Formats: sequence, structure tokens, C-alpha cells
Amino acid sequence: MPGEEEVNFERVTKVYREESGKKTLVNLEADFYDKLAAYVARLDEGANAEAQKNPNSPKALLLQDELRKVRKRRDQIFTYRERKLALLASSRASGAEVEVPHLTTQESALFENMVALLKKSRADAFGPVPQKAEPTPADQAPHSKAPPPTKEPERMRVVRSEDTKRIAVAPTLKDHVLVHVLEDIPPFAGIDTTYRLRREDVVTLPKTIAQILVDRGKARIVQVAGPPA
Repeated sequence: MPGEEEVNFERVTKVYREESGKKTLVNLEADFYDKLAAYVARLDEGANAEAQKNPNSPKALLLQDELRKVRKRRDQIFTYRERKLALLASSRASGAEVEVPHLTTQESALFENMVALLKKSRADAFGPVPQKAEPTPADQAPHSKAPPPTKEPERMRVVRSEDTKRIAVAPTLKDHVLVHVLEDIPPFAGIDTTYRLRREDVVTLPKTIAQILVDRGKARIVQVAGPPA
């Protein structure tokens, strides 16, 4: 913004008030902290020079007071922004689309490091992603004929019980259906468990939850052939 490129006492005070009063981040230029550090260094040098002349002079006292306030507001600005960045990084790590405003050079590096650390923590907590089975020669052969429908459930991978911590419910129950997960889904809480679903999982879910995932394009209902008469 015009008139805001220079970092001085008024600019620092303005950024401090906006950061303390808003839940969102204020847009800052990439070198804001560099210019702030240079401004603090100039203040410190000027305050020391005046103190050597006369430590009790009005100018010396004014510079010392300005230096003290700027340092305190600098620390508060960074703390406010650090907390907001942590929330954004947590959302980004969980797979959410997050818009990040203009950040300083230091904050951009901090944000990326936090996202990477949170993703690693989630991976450590949820366990390794199951590897897909290697394709068999039959899978690589030309599709001369479609496989029998009854074989399809045997090739599907069911979500692990230790991940979902729920007892599998037979897909024939009236209030559950068998679904095929089409993409990774961030963990979400159900009535009796937390669901952690990944792409290509096949799992039985309550109809209400299954319908929500289907409506959002994240899963499809698998039609299971009934028993022979």
C-alpha cells in the first residue's frame, strides 16, 4: 500500500493493532522483518548516542521509550502471526484448501516447515499407507472378458480394523452399505468411532454417512449380489 513500505513507529503500531484485532493475517511485504530490524538498529544507535550526551535529556528519554515500545510490539506482532500460521498449517496438513496471504520471507519458510512437520506427525500417528498388490499376469492380459461379478469383492482392500477401531458390519444389514472410497478423506468422527478412509478402501458404513460421501463424489456404493435362491 502507498505510504506503508517504510517501517517506522507509526507503521509498527498500525500492524500491531490490526494483528491483535483480527483473526486473519495482515498482508506484509516479504522484507518487512528485515526493514523492522534495520529500524530497531537505528533506534538503538540513536538512543545510545543521546544517552552518552545526556541520559536524562528529553530526546534521550524519548528515543529509549520508542525503542522499548517498538521491541515489545515487534515481539507481539510475530507471536500473533505465528499462532494464525499454525492454524492455517494444521488445516493445510489435513488436506483442506487454505489461502495464505502475503507473508514475509521468514514466515513463508516457517509455514512450509510447519505443514511438513504436521503431515509427518499425521503419517506417524495413522501408520503407513498399505501398498497396492502387484498386478498379476491375468490383470495385465487384454480384457477379453469381464471378470465375474462374484470375484470383485476378493480383489478389494478392506480398511484395517486397527485404524478404524470399529467392528466390521456385514454389508447385508439394512442400516449399512458397502462403499468403495474414491479418494483420501481426512479423518472424521462418527457416532461410535473415528473414520480414517483412503483411496481404494472398501468398507461397510452406515447408510447416512455413505450417502454423504457419495453425494460429495468421494465414494460409490458397491452393489453386492445376493445369495442364490
